[in-house]
Amino acid sequence: MPIISIPALGLRLQANADENLLKVLRRHRVPIGWSCKRGECGSCKCVLERGEVDLRGYQPGALPGSQREQGVILACSSRIVGDVQLALVDTDDYIEHPVRRLRCRVLWLRELAPEVFALRLGIVGTSAHAQEEGGEPGAEGEVDAPFQFSAGQYAHLKARDADGAWIGRDFSMAGTPVEAEYDGELEFHIRRTTGGAFSGLLGGTIVAGTELLLEGPMGRAYFRPRHEGPLYAVAAGTGLGPMLSVVQTALDNGKTDPVVLYAGFRHVSEVYGVELMEQLARRHANFRAHVVVEFDAPGGARGGRVGDALFADVADFRDAKVYLAGSPAMVEGVSAELLARGLAARDVHADAFYAPAPRAAADQQRDEAQG
Repeated sequence: MPIISIPALGLRLQANADENLLKVLRRHRVPIGWSCKRGECGSCKCVLERGEVDLRGYQPGALPGSQREQGVILACSSRIVGDVQLALVDTDDYIEHPVRRLRCRVLWLRELAPEVFALRLGIVGTSAHAQEEGGEPGAEGEVDAPFQFSAGQYAHLKARDADGAWIGRDFSMAGTPVEAEYDGELEFHIRRTTGGAFSGLLGGTIVAGTELLLEGPMGRAYFRPRHEGPLYAVAAGTGLGPMLSVVQTALDNGKTDPVVLYAGFRHVSEVYGVELMEQLARRHANFRAHVVVEFDAPGGARGGRVGDALFADVADFRDAKVYLAGSPAMVEGVSAELLARGLAARDVHADAFYAPAPRAAADQQRDEAQG
């Protein structure tokens, strides 16, 4: 039987040929992140130091070619061929919060900018809806423990449309973990798009008092509290929500290294969050924020793309960590440039959201057969 060795943890694990690597690691409780299990989010990255795996069926943005050349693989998209040796990414800062399935009620819905809304939810109880979706069954009831997440993570929200059908999408938390844990409240920043299956419900079937279902937390682009060195947070559009959560948490935790936020928008009318950024700058001497407008930037404002602004300002990313949230194109482009400039993959943190990657029917049947 193939052997999976992880020298840093002193582990030698037996596996079956052609078995899914993430499944083996999860079975042995190896501390590796995971979320989508479909090669879309990049949460389960690890380094293949020796041996070979059959890596396929993943989104290019979840594993850029520059990372692949460094030996980085996605465990969820890897089939075991023979003996392999692995190194885990970010083991020292591995944090796993239990995935919860909860019922929430909309407290309020506020427009932050044209067609950009803050959705504030209050947790009201546990949900048994997972049974309908093939998850673990459970009775609906009272919340048995506070909801915990790390700044930068996301959750899966579900709402009923006008016909009563459930519509689900992934959104990053914009509020801080403290608000969720102590107040039982969560905030999300969502752009309402024409034809958006979920976002199009905002202000329609989703209003104050509407009950939604939440599953989470998920994702690996969360704040690493042990890191010592500069922190750069780069956001595009509503990616500002989770990046504000990251920088607020870092500053509240007493981080004294430079904390710099780059908030990018396409048009000046889309800009929001400036008041909070200014408040953080007044309270923390080590925090700076840059608002970058790609088109029609007014006089005195910074124009261009947010990634270009970051690289124009920072020549040396030594000892830094960079957090990214926003469009897949921005996340992928900035990540690739950071790696090209020598920043290690373990110091680039992003959960880009992509459409599901197509998978061969044989692969799906094989996963189902393996349970």
